[in-house]
Parts: sequence; structure tokens; C-alpha cells
Amino acid sequence: MSATGPAGMRAYVDALRAGGVRLADDLRIVDSEPLTIRHRWVPGPTLLHAAGHTAPAVVAAAATEVTCWVRSLDGADARLDTNLANFCLTGGRPVLVDVLPPLIPSLRPEPVNLFDEMFTALSFDTPVLLDAFLGYALRACLRAPNRASARALLPVVEEVAGDTTTAGFPATWFRARLHLATRAVRGEIPVDSVHDFFSLTSVLGFRQATEHGRRQRIDIVARRIREWS
Repeated sequence: MSATGPAGMRAYVDALRAGGVRLADDLRIVDSEPLTIRHRWVPGPTLLHAAGHTAPAVVAAAATEVTCWVRSLDGADARLDTNLANFCLTGGRPVLVDVLPPLIPSLRPEPVNLFDEMFTALSFDTPVLLDAFLGYALRACLRAPNRASARALLPVVEEVAGDTTTAGFPATWFRARLHLATRAVRGEIPVDSVHDFFSLTSVLGFRQATEHGRRQRIDIVARRIREWS
């Protein structure tokens, strides 16, 4: 998708702005090979590092704003990479600092293996994006000594958790992550079980496995989820 060139990248950035996404100041596309984005330095912690070191209300408000961006782009030809490290908090609000490569649904590639199936769902399916983003946010908050930020996120989670329309193992995995992390925040299960399940469903680990190993992992995760039901 980075082969869209400067014109395609400009259309992508315009779609982000139209969806209300807050971008870095002085962002410009450099017409070169490879395609380059430049913008003014954004001070402040990433959302990943803010989880345990920033006021809970600020973390919750930032997460809410990102979920609003994801939803506003659902009908557009653009998606966000919702990795927590892609958002910096400045002035108490998130700024998207990573817009490469552009995630353009009309150019969504057909998956050729199970990792492709996971990665494209994580890149383009709005319910999966929301579940993954909030699951990662809760896990980051659960790693902090003070769980106040995790508890502050629960209303955000409850507000988006009703959509169960997306099928397939990626949707099941990321929804299970979010559900498990939510139960841990409420004190219903040990936090270690959340970290164990995130390790079992690691995107990087799934990528590094053989296709046979991926199929085995899918079966193992399915059994684990059934045990909780």
C-alpha cells in the first residue's frame, strides 16, 4: 500500500483529517523514494507509556477519542493503525504520529495464509480494531501498580463491546482478549491469566510460526476460550 505514491498518500491523510483524526503539526508528504512523511516533533508520552503514569481521566479521554476516530473512519477509505505507541499525548489529547504505511480498505490484499488473515482483520475491520486497541490499553494499565487507569477505561470498553458482527478467528481472539482483561480489572480473575492469554495470541508469535503451527495455535486458543465459557 505504500506504492500508492504521493497522490494516494495525500488522499489518505485528507481522509484522516476529514474523520477528525488529530495529526502532527506541519505534516507534509515528501515526494521521494521511499515515500516519506515529515512533521514537527510531538512532545509527550505515547499512549502506551501514559497508561501507568498519567491521570486516569486523561488516559480514558484519550482512549475515547481514538475510538471515535476509528468509528468515524468506518465508512471511509482509510483506517488507523491503533498500536498504542502510534499516539502521543500532548495537551491531554492524543495525536497520531505514525501514518505509514497508509491503511486503505479499497486496496486490502487477499490473504494467502493465516497470518495474512489475522493482519488484514487487524488493519481493516473496525470491530477488531476497537477490540484490539482497548485490549492493549487495558493490558498496559494492568501492568501499572495503580489500577485506576484500567478502571477508568471500563466505561469506554462497555460502550464499544456490543458489536459482535465480525466473524473469523481474529475477531474471536481480540474480543476474548478484551473480555479477559475486563474481568481482570474487575477482580474476577488473576491478572497473570491476561498476560498468559496475550502471549498465546501474540501477533508477532503467530507471524513467526509455521502455517501448521498457526493452525495448531488456533485450535489451542479455541479450546481455551471454550473452557472459560
